[in-house]
Amino acid sequence: MPNTMSDAAQRALLACDREDLLTVLTLRFGSVPETVQSRVAACDDAATLERWILVAANVPDWVSFLNDFNAGPNAFKMVGASYEPNPTVPGPTTAPGVSRELHETRAARPKEE
Repeated sequence: MPNTMSDAAQRALLACDREDLLTVLTLRFGSVPETVQSRVAACDDAATLERWILVAANVPDWVSFLNDFNAGPNAFKMVGASYEPNPTVPGPTTAPGVSRELHETRAARPKEE
């Protein structure tokens, strides 16, 4: 089936993905460095942007995001502790702006069965 989406529509979707990625990063980790913003702005591959959005939403800290962001398109795995967005133990993986009390409250909740 031929691609029926217009170039304008494709550009609009890419722009939305870029904005979504930067929003997730800002909400989770605070300000986003200009170098990351520039690289996101230059990305014209929808699959890459979507992968970065998933990674940004699921990694526990900025360093883990950057590791995947800089690893290239074949690095997508999203398995293991480095992709747990809500660590139960507060510590160095706690995102800036997220209170220690919030993590302690989450950790104290009974596990759902």
